[in-house]
Amino acid sequence: MRLLLLGLVALLAYFLLKKLLKNYQFSRKNQAIDARRMVRCAHCGIFLPESEALTEGSHNFCCREHRELAKSDKG
Repeated sequence: MRLLLLGLVALLAYFLLKKLLKNYQFSRKNQAIDARRMVRCAHCGIFLPESEALTEGSHNFCCREHRELAKSDKG
């Protein structure tokens, strides 16, 4: 009876560890997906995620003010 109980506890521990490892690997994979491409503001040089940048032609800007300043510098 003790051997059967010990076997069941070992089996339960195996499946629990397997599930925890799978969840850990899944979360690590999602962290890699969340990594964003970084771009540089053409005015001040700060880096920011591409999804948050304001784009004007081939240049990226961190805010509207810097985009407008770049336009006024050209003209």
